[in-house]
Amino acid sequence: MSDISLDYIMMSRHAAGLCAFVLVARHGQLSAAARELRISQPGLSQRLKNLEDSLQITLFERTHRGVRLTEQGAELLATVEPLLGNLAANFRRFTHRKRTPSVLVSVDFAFASFWLLPRLARLREAIHPIDISMLTSQQPELAAGLSVDLTIRMAEGDDIEARETKLMDERVSAVCSPDFLAGHPGLAGPADLVGLPLLSLATPPTSHWYDWGSWFAHFGIDARSDSERTSFTSYDIVVRAAQAGLGVALGWHGLIDDLLEEGGLVPAVPDVAASGRGYFIHMGQEAPSPAANRVHDWILDEVCKATEKTG
Repeated sequence: MSDISLDYIMMSRHAAGLCAFVLVARHGQLSAAARELRISQPGLSQRLKNLEDSLQITLFERTHRGVRLTEQGAELLATVEPLLGNLAANFRRFTHRKRTPSVLVSVDFAFASFWLLPRLARLREAIHPIDISMLTSQQPELAAGLSVDLTIRMAEGDDIEARETKLMDERVSAVCSPDFLAGHPGLAGPADLVGLPLLSLATPPTSHWYDWGSWFAHFGIDARSDSERTSFTSYDIVVRAAQAGLGVALGWHGLIDDLLEEGGLVPAVPDVAASGRGYFIHMGQEAPSPAANRVHDWILDEVCKATEKTG
């Protein structure tokens, strides 16, 4: 076996330990290095112990503030750090040389269907060559552990987190098809909707948006058992059912504005319920990528344009 083969065998055995050693030496703390490596502190300690046992030297002395290099540890750091640093930087450049940046957006079905999807072609053109993926669910905030770049969610005004910006306030009207409204003349206020067929979205108990019960309650009306209700698991189907004349649905301004403008839906009554909630956009990473920043800023700019348009 050649000498260079033996060298590669030795490096393969100690590569992880040497990388851990360099990061601990830079930080002077096991905890900070463990966070950067995304491993547990005991796991990092074991890597260092394995390296020390293999080399039969002590690399660090423990202090009350962290760790300090021994003389042999300093000698090893001077030997390997420049080479490892250069290798890591060049390998990163190689792995990213042709990779298209991507952004993962976690969003609820309603916002995805009625706000993002109609604008997706313009978004892709504006951010090219960035790839964008949408992770849709009823509660997009539950996808926080999936390396999501941006989350768009409905939330209470006092429940927002750091790196979160409001897109639009929750303002909700009762809407129906023009034919349904023509068939039910004289609707003047929310109380007149009691007894009519109502179309609703089946929501979890922890949902942060209006349902029919809370919408009626906003106007001081108790209509829990006085109306025929049909529930769907998708807001897209709720809206389609309303367009088909099957009943009255709740319509979120900011999402259904185009349908109202085109006349596919009309307000059943003029009243609008407003809450302290709203749609918020949340940066998923403390240090977001340039691609995530571009998508984030584009969405904010589009919301501002739509707000100016509707007045």
